[in-house]
Amino acid sequence: MAGTVDSRKRWDTDDRFTGVADASAFAAAVEELAGLARRPGWVAEEPEIHLVPHLRGAGVAGLRLSGWHTGEDGVLEAVAEYPPGESRGHLRRQAWALIGTIAEPAASVRERPDGDSVIFEVVMGIPDGGHFASHGHTVRLTLRPAGST
Repeated sequence: MAGTVDSRKRWDTDDRFTGVADASAFAAAVEELAGLARRPGWVAEEPEIHLVPHLRGAGVAGLRLSGWHTGEDGVLEAVAEYPPGESRGHLRRQAWALIGTIAEPAASVRERPDGDSVIFEVVMGIPDGGHFASHGHTVRLTLRPAGST
């Protein structure tokens, strides 16, 4: 059937259909962050004060921070606009550059499409034993085409 994709393929030229290993060597760090994220009171207050100045000053070419607010759940909702027509890969690189300005030692980033927008859900923080007490931040970064609402 023309236009169908083999669901076993991991990318367009994949002919192995399987990887070379698992990622269990990194699982403890992922589990540590998940545990911290579940800790009551772990998400720090006032992300507008602690994070937004870094996002505003990032100067990522092609992105313009156009708005932000913090929800009752402590999630910083940030919106950045991009010129229409950018590729998903290019937007991903720009988003990671922007996220890099607020990154903490432990982080998880999940990307998902939402129409013409791309949403990056970020959990990041400082694990126990650091210079500062363990705390974290949650950010939902939405990249949307300039001129859309």
